Amino acid sequence: MKCKACVLTLAAATLLTGCSAKSTPSQNKAPESTVTQVATAWNSDGVISAGEYATTKMIGELEVFTRLDGDTVMFAMKAHTTGWMSLGIDPEDKMKGADIWMCYIKDGKAAVVDMYSTGPYGPHPADEQQGGKSDITMISSTQQDGVTIVEFKRKLNTGDSKDKPLKLGENKVMWGIGDSNEINLKHSRRGYGTLELK
Repeated sequence: MKCKACVLTLAAATLLTGCSAKSTPSQNKAPESTVTQVATAWNSDGVISAGEYATTKMIGELEVFTRLDGDTVMFAMKAHTTGWMSLGIDPEDKMKGADIWMCYIKDGKAAVVDMYSTGPYGPHPADEQQGGKSDITMISSTQQDGVTIVEFKRKLNTGDSKDKPLKLGENKVMWGIGDSNEINLKHSRRGYGTLELK
């Protein structure tokens, strides 16, 4: 009887603690966007304040914050690097056709270069070098303890032939992170994912 009671006690403990050899669906799913109520005015100061952004999502190793205001999207990008970080919108074949925003800090000043990739492995010159224009505005940044944050804004549809329109819902993206703030040096980490605008 004692052994039977032990087995029943062990089974009950297992059910209560949730211990199981099987993985739960949430462990296999990609992280969803976190949606919060916008409660703070957007301010491009390189600081992500509570309530400043409506959505937050980890896209690989890049954390992206967004907030819609009419036809404009406010962004913050955050990564563990003192080098550059980038987000490419709607890549068609590897890198080809991607509208790329490469963010970095150099000599204490924030920059976001608006680029367009002409081939699967580049090159991706700045839009201005390809007959387009830079459509990223109100750029700011902070860098502390090996973490870089860059804030900026861009219209959903700029009308620029070297930009991809952003849409409500899911946008196919690619991301990259470099260890140097020299944007001509290759990424050390990269991948693909989706950006959700709500």
